[in-house]
Amino acid sequence: MLEQSVVYLFVALVLIGGCMAAFSRQVLYAIIGLGISLLGLAGLFLSLGSPFVAAMQVLIYIGGITVAIVFAMMLSIAMSVRPPDPDVRKSMFAIGCAVVFFFAVAYLIRDTSFPQVASPASEKAWSVGALGHALLTHYNLVFETLSLVLLLAIIGAILIARKEKT
Repeated sequence: MLEQSVVYLFVALVLIGGCMAAFSRQVLYAIIGLGISLLGLAGLFLSLGSPFVAAMQVLIYIGGITVAIVFAMMLSIAMSVRPPDPDVRKSMFAIGCAVVFFFAVAYLIRDTSFPQVASPASEKAWSVGALGHALLTHYNLVFETLSLVLLLAIIGAILIARKEKT
């Protein structure tokens, strides 16, 4: 019962942080919402029995990317610019797209058969050595793609933070 309550708490953190990031009018508050959402996601990884992935989530995404974006925003002019007024047409279009996406994903999940796992994985399967071996052999393409995403996030933070030459 307590474990289920903790999982619901982490899900609430993800949802609240996501809503804060999506609906905030100030950029800094949106970044803080992103950090809250990523922290909840790290908690979900921890509750799923993967402490290594949870620690990497906290170190890389919260400690690295989110902080880099905060520094980039503080160094740029975006902190002093007044946010634009909301456009009702754009908001309705975004809500419509979100509803269509939600129902498409729900339809795909409903019509997919998920195989049942015969037995849970052993503790040895979740060791750091086993995870590193799997990342660099079987999941090499995914690992390299994630490293490119991190590189693009860092380059984007640098581009946002640099001053325009006049």
